Amino acid sequence: MMREPSPPRPSTVSGRASLTEAQFAELYPGLRRFAGAIGAPVVDADDLVQEACVRYMRRTGTEPVTDVGAYLRRTMLNLELTRRTTEQRRERVHARLVGPESTEPSYPSDLADLMALDPIDRALLYLTAVERWRFAEAAELLERPEAALRMRATRARRALPGDMEARNDG
Repeated sequence: MMREPSPPRPSTVSGRASLTEAQFAELYPGLRRFAGAIGAPVVDADDLVQEACVRYMRRTGTEPVTDVGAYLRRTMLNLELTRRTTEQRRERVHARLVGPESTEPSYPSDLADLMALDPIDRALLYLTAVERWRFAEAAELLERPEAALRMRATRARRALPGDMEARNDG
C-alpha cells in the first residue's frame, strides 16, 4: 500500500526554511536594532542579521519555526556569543605569545561600559528597557528562567556607571 506524499509545510521549501520578502521587510527594523544592541562595535549589525537569515534559510529541521523573529534573534545572540568566545580565546593566546602590550590609547565612554557587559546581558537590557518586552517574553527568547533574568538585569544595571544622564548633561 503506497502512501501519498504529504504536501510541503508553508514554512519550508524543498526541506529548507523560507523567509518571504514581506516577512523580512516587517522583521528587519527590529532585528537590526537588536543586532546593534548585542553586537560588538567591530560587528556590522546588517552582517549579523544577514548571517542569522542565512542560517534560518539553511535550516532543515523537522519542527517548523512558529516565531521567525524570535528564532532570528536567538540565532544572532548565539552568533555574537560564539564570536566573543573566539575573540577572548584569541586574546588569551596573543597575550601568552606577545605579552600584554597595548599601543592603542584608551578613552572611557558609556558605550565601552555597555560593551563590557556579556551579550546576553546587553540583549536582556535592550529587550526590556528599549523594546519594553516583559521579562517573561525575554526569558522565552533567551531560554533562561525569568527569575534568573531579573537578577541578571539588576546586576547588569549595577555594572554600568551611576547616573549616565547626569554625566552627559555636565
